[in-house]
Amino acid sequence: MESLNRQVLAARPDGTASDAAAEADTKGPRPAVVLSCLGAPEGDLSLVRSLGEQGVPVILLSEYADPPAAASRHCRAFVHLPAFTQQPQRLLQALRQVRAALGRAPVLFASADPDLVALCAIRAALGDTARVALPPDALVRRLTDKAQFDVLAVEADLPVPRSLPLGEPDSGRLRPDWRQRAAQLAYPLVAKPASPEAWQGAAVPEAFHRLKAQRLDQAADLERLCAQLPAPAWAATLLQEYVPGGDEEHFGVHACLDADGRVLATSVTRNWRVYPAYAGGGCCMESVDEPALEALGLAVLAKVGFRGGIANMDFKRHARSGAFKLLEINPRISQAHILSTRAGVNLPWLAWRDACGLPPLPAPARRIGLRYINEFDDLLAMRTYRRDGLWPWSRWLAQQLGGPVVYQLCQWRDPRPAWTELAKWLPGHPGRRRQAAWRRAADGVQAAQAAQADLPVLDARQLDALRALAGGGT
Repeated sequence: MESLNRQVLAARPDGTASDAAAEADTKGPRPAVVLSCLGAPEGDLSLVRSLGEQGVPVILLSEYADPPAAASRHCRAFVHLPAFTQQPQRLLQALRQVRAALGRAPVLFASADPDLVALCAIRAALGDTARVALPPDALVRRLTDKAQFDVLAVEADLPVPRSLPLGEPDSGRLRPDWRQRAAQLAYPLVAKPASPEAWQGAAVPEAFHRLKAQRLDQAADLERLCAQLPAPAWAATLLQEYVPGGDEEHFGVHACLDADGRVLATSVTRNWRVYPAYAGGGCCMESVDEPALEALGLAVLAKVGFRGGIANMDFKRHARSGAFKLLEINPRISQAHILSTRAGVNLPWLAWRDACGLPPLPAPARRIGLRYINEFDDLLAMRTYRRDGLWPWSRWLAQQLGGPVVYQLCQWRDPRPAWTELAKWLPGHPGRRRQAAWRRAADGVQAAQAAQADLPVLDARQLDALRALAGGGT
């Protein structure tokens, strides 16, 4: 904490203390609010730890009633706000109450795409309610909606695979000429949701709920997919040419830029396994040194005019040509960002400093070869990889024992998130249990609870916890 205050109180180049530094001298570091939507329970914990370890008081605002991040020693206050991504005005009301209790505007962080969509809906009305470490709204919307991103990629001449929509945007039904349109692309293809909500809800088969994409090797596979996905889902589903290569050819380029577009720090990670296998998020990753890819990622951000926040870019290396193809740009941290933090590149903290008006720090030294494992998801993914002969248990064990590893949940200095999550998983099958919880929420159970507008957004106990932070006791 003392080291943070020394850095917070750093002087401007002209020798005068910044306004943020003077404020921190009397009130302590400005609190941060981390948003935690349903279906993304890893990114919020990475944010809470990355910020809290630097002495930033963290308030977790979650759609979950008991997310693992709320048990972290770095979570100073917890607010349960059901369905705020479905009712952004309720989020705005809660943030105004947080602002009033703290006596100053916190720095706001999104941990997943639904958080970003909700923030864009209320950003114009935020005023002095919160400081948001995000690019302009128009760019955020184009990046989070894959259909809009496809148009942006063509305009900016980005190195992306060819893609096109098959559904009608208004009705959501397949276009009458969808077979002819699909024939313009070369198999194998992947179908992917344009937004996280596109493949959610009761009408969509459960097998699609956690998929980031579905591989289609031939026209018959596309025919089956068209029979499985209901009409509304096709309004936000894209068809894209598949980039040859296994899951280990996926790389992430992570960067933090200030409001003027200056690069504050970068890191590069490589996936070894993903969950669900072949179509999910990284559950086993490694920090790597890829200067050419890093330069390509920064060139991409310059082309789209990215500034004022964190970018997380997903690239895949073509197995035959070796060329990197851009799959997506997310204006937020990755779900596994704790790997970059442990590797020396704490992007959330740098974004918090920039939002507080503090001077940039020297470029951090990066630790290469550090691995990350999401304990539960990696074990679930291994069932598929082992079945397909890609990862025998002996190879998996050698990787676990072969060097330093960062675990998503299990950390000796912050053990409670792991214990609380383990307690939920023991009574039943972990993957099925967690999927069922997300599905029930997506179907509107929490939305109905949140619809009771006569109830206060924050209760007295939550407000008391926030007022305790306002005194600066961190």
